[in-house]
Amino acid sequence: MFVILANCFWWVPIGLAIPPGLRDKSWKRFFIALALSTVGIALPILVFSASAIFVPNSKEVCSHGWLDCFHVGKLALTPLVLWACASFYTHQILRYVPERRAWIDLGLFIGFVTSAICLIFSLVVYGFFGVMTWGLLVPFYVSVWYAVLCIRIIKRFGFRPRPYVLTLIGSVPFWAASVFLMKKHYLSLPDQHAGCFRGCFVVTAALRGHESLVGPFAVIEQHGLPRVANSQLRTFWKFERLWACHSPGTHRLFRRFYNRLGPQIAARVKSRFVADVVYLALKPFEAVAILTIRLYKKGERRETASTRIPHSRAE
Repeated sequence: MFVILANCFWWVPIGLAIPPGLRDKSWKRFFIALALSTVGIALPILVFSASAIFVPNSKEVCSHGWLDCFHVGKLALTPLVLWACASFYTHQILRYVPERRAWIDLGLFIGFVTSAICLIFSLVVYGFFGVMTWGLLVPFYVSVWYAVLCIRIIKRFGFRPRPYVLTLIGSVPFWAASVFLMKKHYLSLPDQHAGCFRGCFVVTAALRGHESLVGPFAVIEQHGLPRVANSQLRTFWKFERLWACHSPGTHRLFRRFYNRLGPQIAARVKSRFVADVVYLALKPFEAVAILTIRLYKKGERRETASTRIPHSRAE
């Protein structure tokens, strides 16, 4: 699904930019419409749909309960998002101003409400400074953009509260369906992710490759349980322990992101050939981890040596 959305991302803006370009018979108008269609329609829809891959695969990584399934539940808001995009396209790109434009004004209003609530919801789940903050830039600028358009429309045509209130009331079933999907998806999640241990997703999946490449294997104790591991997995375990010890804040942020994305990648490793590719793709990161561990150990030895008191001085 994500591949289809990514391919459509390049063609949808072009298709949306053709009508205003042909109408005005201007390449300048075409490229302006192309830019607006990309950042105002295609990119928000892509982020809105593709963010569903960040839903956790087990309850153990849901630090906020069913709220962590927000990206699945918000798919119930798709009709509201499409209405808002249609209004944005008509108003901002086609620049069509009919005599009765209530559906456009209210569509822009519902676009602001939806994007703003999605932004606030995501901030509650991920925080202001989490690794997912970069993904919140899209709903942020979209909500600001729609807010500016709504303010301009209200200043031009006046404010009548009744249509806006009715629009909010009409959107309640979609929000209720969103909450229902979040809770339903959360209840369907297993308590722990099958086949993984404490979040070792991608590196563990790489163990399924050909033993002649990813091996040799050894059984070692990890978190009190015997685990089958190769040198690559043991290296990442050491690196992560070192990371968690010296920078627990950034490690928690990494885990919050990786616990969502890692299972999605690992689930696609279904053959030995793909596992081999993943193993080789992780080699540069493994080299960085080995270098970091060696530098840390070297620094520890220097620090230990510098703190020793020579016997001659001690006497």
